[in-house]
Amino acid sequence: MIGRLSQKTLSKAFRINTLPLVLEILFLFVLGISAIVVRSYLRIPLGIPGRHGLEFMAFIMIARRISKIPFASVIAMLGATTFMFVPFIGIKDPFLPVIYIVMGIVLDILYFAFHKPNHRLAILSLIGGIAYMVIPVSRIGIYLFTGILENSFIKSGFIIPVISHFAFGVAGSLLGAGLIYSIKRLQKK
Repeated sequence: MIGRLSQKTLSKAFRINTLPLVLEILFLFVLGISAIVVRSYLRIPLGIPGRHGLEFMAFIMIARRISKIPFASVIAMLGATTFMFVPFIGIKDPFLPVIYIVMGIVLDILYFAFHKPNHRLAILSLIGGIAYMVIPVSRIGIYLFTGILENSFIKSGFIIPVISHFAFGVAGSLLGAGLIYSIKRLQKK
C-alpha cells in the first residue's frame, strides 16, 4: 500500500437494480404506443369530437395506475407521440404531439395533487376527463394565437368539443381505472 493510491468504489454499497425500472418504463412506452395505434385504427362512427377518449384514456389511466413512477403518464405520452410520426398512423395535426405531452403532464400533476392511498374511481375519472379536455382547450389557444381553426370547432362550435372531450375522457378513465381496481381487488382475495 505504500506509494499506491487506493480507489474506493461506492458501487458495492449502493447497488441499484435498474432492470425493473427499465422494464417498467418500456412497458409504459408500449402502452402509449398501443393507445395511439388503437386510437388511429379504431373507427367509431359517432361523429362526436373526443370519442377516442374512451379507448385512449383507458390505456393511459392503466399506465398511470399500475406504475409507481411519478411521471408515468408523461412516459406513456412520449410513447404515443413518438409513434405519431410513423407515416401509416395518419396523424396530420402538427400540434398534437405537444398537446399529448401537456396532457400527460396535467394528468400526472392532478394525480399527485389528489393522491390518496385508495383513490376513488370517481376522482380518477374526473382527473382523466380534465386531462383529456386539454386537447380542445389547447386547440382553442392555438386558434387564438395562430388563426388555425380545428374542424370540430367549425362543425360544433367551441363548447360541445370541450364538453364531449371531458365526457369521453371521464368514461375512458373510469374504464381503465376500474379495470386495474378490479384486478387489484381480485388479487387481495
